[in-house]
Amino acid sequence: MDFLLSPKERAQKYWDGFLYKTLIECERQFTWLAFTIKGKSLVGKGTLEREDRKYHFSLECSPFNPGRMERIWVETPHLIKSFDIHFNGDGSLCLYHPILDLKGRPYIDLVDVLPWISEWIDYYELYLKYKVWLGPEHPHYIK
Repeated sequence: MDFLLSPKERAQKYWDGFLYKTLIECERQFTWLAFTIKGKSLVGKGTLEREDRKYHFSLECSPFNPGRMERIWVETPHLIKSFDIHFNGDGSLCLYHPILDLKGRPYIDLVDVLPWISEWIDYYELYLKYKVWLGPEHPHYIK
């Protein structure tokens, strides 16, 4: 009766296959990240460099996470972190709107989210220069 499961429920039921498929897809395209599976999560670490700055990232992806499956953190010291520059309340990067950017999909695959890290860095560098976020964004409503 798997056809009755939502895509996220199917990913949870077959979590090991889901995570290994995600690992293989991501390893092929993102050699700057090192991935491993820990428990029921795919974790990764890597570094990108722009404008003589190094940006260190860690990530965790699991179908058991509430809401979006992935969490991506910038581990670089002395980084400005606020909602204005697309950080979530838990300190992870806000790379897409969890409803509006899905466009009818139940979730966005990690391999499709990872290119947005480079885009975030480019906009962050512009933010440091102009003190305003120049990238695309949806309004953030904080209550």
